[in-house]
Amino acid sequence: MDYELHEGSIKLPEGFQDRTVNMFVMGSTLPAPLSITVSRDTLLPSEHLKTYVDRQVKMLSSKLRGYTLLNRKAVSLSTVAPLEGIQIDAYYMTEGRPYYQRQAAFLIEPERAIVFSTTSQTDFSVEQTQDWENLLASFQPRVADTSPANGSEQE
Repeated sequence: MDYELHEGSIKLPEGFQDRTVNMFVMGSTLPAPLSITVSRDTLLPSEHLKTYVDRQVKMLSSKLRGYTLLNRKAVSLSTVAPLEGIQIDAYYMTEGRPYYQRQAAFLIEPERAIVFSTTSQTDFSVEQTQDWENLLASFQPRVADTSPANGSEQE
């Protein structure tokens, strides 16, 4: 598999799957006041997105102290080729600190999800909510390479 990184590209041996996580943080303090992550995941065989999200919420509830689901709603990814997904807003405590988290999951192909998350130490402001919506709307799906494999074309 040819894989594009921000810094370049690599060729992976057969059989590898993309389960990368990209993390972006605001500022240089730790913990960051706001972070955004993009991750990829594989659903269970024949699992629907709603069931996947329910399973993830249950797992988070068991691992994060005081995890509370605040909201769940339908959401779209991209304005170019919109994908329907599910967004959840939640709250939890870690090391005595409150965290607010917003996650949105979308099926990018059967049984493959892309999950966008943002986490803050305070409840999300109107500006942060608008930035989140703009981020999801800005998604541009990568166009599959349809050029011939050997590079030769008939004339």
